[in-house]
Amino acid sequence: MPTRFEFSGLGIGELLKRGRLQVPPNQRSYAWEERHVRNLLEDLNEAISNEAEDYFLGTVVLVSDGADDPSIADGQQRTATTTILLARIRDRLSSIGRSQSARSIDADFIRSIDRDTEAMRPRLTLNLEDNEFFKGRVLLSPEDPEFANRDDVTATRASNTRLIAASSLIDAFIDQLLATFPQQSHAAHLLKWVDFIERRTSVVVVTVPDEVGAFRIFETLNDRGLKASQADILKNYFYARSASRLQESIVLWNGIAAAIETALEDADEWLVTFIRHLWVTTHGPTKERELAAAIKSEIGSETRTLQFISDANVAVHDYLALWSSRHPKWAAYPTTVRQNVDTLAVHLQIEQIRPLAFAVARHFSIEEAEKAFRLFVSWSVRFLIFGGRGGLLDTQYSNRAQDVGTGKITKARELRATMANYVPSDAQFEEAFSSARVSRAHLARYYLRALEKTLKDDPHPEYVANEDVADISLEHVLPLNPSADWKVDSDTARTGQRLLGNMVLLRTNQNRDIGNRIFEEKKDIFKQSGYFITQQIGEYGGWGLDEIRIRQIGLAKIAVKTWPLTFGD
Repeated sequence: MPTRFEFSGLGIGELLKRGRLQVPPNQRSYAWEERHVRNLLEDLNEAISNEAEDYFLGTVVLVSDGADDPSIADGQQRTATTTILLARIRDRLSSIGRSQSARSIDADFIRSIDRDTEAMRPRLTLNLEDNEFFKGRVLLSPEDPEFANRDDVTATRASNTRLIAASSLIDAFIDQLLATFPQQSHAAHLLKWVDFIERRTSVVVVTVPDEVGAFRIFETLNDRGLKASQADILKNYFYARSASRLQESIVLWNGIAAAIETALEDADEWLVTFIRHLWVTTHGPTKERELAAAIKSEIGSETRTLQFISDANVAVHDYLALWSSRHPKWAAYPTTVRQNVDTLAVHLQIEQIRPLAFAVARHFSIEEAEKAFRLFVSWSVRFLIFGGRGGLLDTQYSNRAQDVGTGKITKARELRATMANYVPSDAQFEEAFSSARVSRAHLARYYLRALEKTLKDDPHPEYVANEDVADISLEHVLPLNPSADWKVDSDTARTGQRLLGNMVLLRTNQNRDIGNRIFEEKKDIFKQSGYFITQQIGEYGGWGLDEIRIRQIGLAKIAVKTWPLTFGD
């Protein structure tokens, strides 16, 4: 058993040749679509045709305790597809009379004899859903007695279908490949592919002692798509600790995964984030790279494992409710809560506050949740404008999530008191707002609409209905690309253009009409706008950096009223 991480570089064929590998029984099934298989084939063909020194296929992470066959924590899709490719090359060599070469490929890379049972065993074992189909259909050789009846082994799962689709695609690719060479050179060309796969289709093999080590490798590598493997690591750890209640764990975990997959894109990434945020609500700040080790240190028994997964199975619905005001969770809540959920998710699009919002959604009374979510909108806007507190904010939001999750804080006023030293005060917020530059249009549009509602004495100005961007346009009074008629130097233009004081709301048809006109030609259109905050611009005699700053100072005073820190409680 390795006591530390071990790294080695070798051809993927050499990896298959070294011994048997296994995909953990409950890890994800074969997932590659035809486009993934085709990309691999085309990349290999280009590398071989150009006589490249090697082709790097990526990282394969193995978990080995020194006793059983190593398990693949990451890399099963590439390893399985390469095995299928070698099997189809083997079959083609057999069909053109190169049986000895075909048997050599089979023995070296695909299957070997188990000395105890004398049965043929694949060098790569897939998970419970795929392995029998993989072994009994995809890997069969024309020399096997069962080959004639291989169609009797039917696909029962989507992953089985993907396996046979990959096999058929590879067969067709080999047909096209060999069609460009004379028949007498087919064997030589196929063997050239085998040699390239064995020695020069390179992978970096990382061997770790346990699942926690694998999780840390994924976090460190930060490769695209590795969150899926992190989710598998967590799942398999929980399954391993479930003992006699494994089936119950599987049902609960699948319920969590299905709920997230139905609601969100990049479901595997969100699955890991959900588990981390759930952990934060009881344990405080926890970085992703620390999560697996933290869980392992506390959850080791069957009872604790089932307790945690059961809690997660219930909590996931509160978590997903943070993305949509139409979630059934909010049916019993006042309209203002649903409005503020939308503001956080749609208009502000922030993530840092999510662990705290999650804890409040789970544990606060409806009355206190209403106050807390209104606070969250005000805090979020203040931090967006004030800026510069990223790490501190993560820590404090996580600490407060733990306070709420463990029952230490049960009221919005307690939350406000514990955050008072971190949230920008009215004076700090007003000062920051008076010079705020806003580069994201969706935020500028939201700020202006909320300020407009304050000017009209709306009791809840921080909420604005989901807007049709095609209908409501953000106009820069001093254009982003001013014509020479504006008579403004480039430094002044760059300074003023992104200040919020330079921005107004217009109906899209009005914005299209005014284009890059000079201010004197825009004034009348501003005066006719249905937005009071836009009408005010028409009262200015001219428009330059001084006017922009004066207007923004005025907006800053309104902003303090729009996103307050107290609500009469």
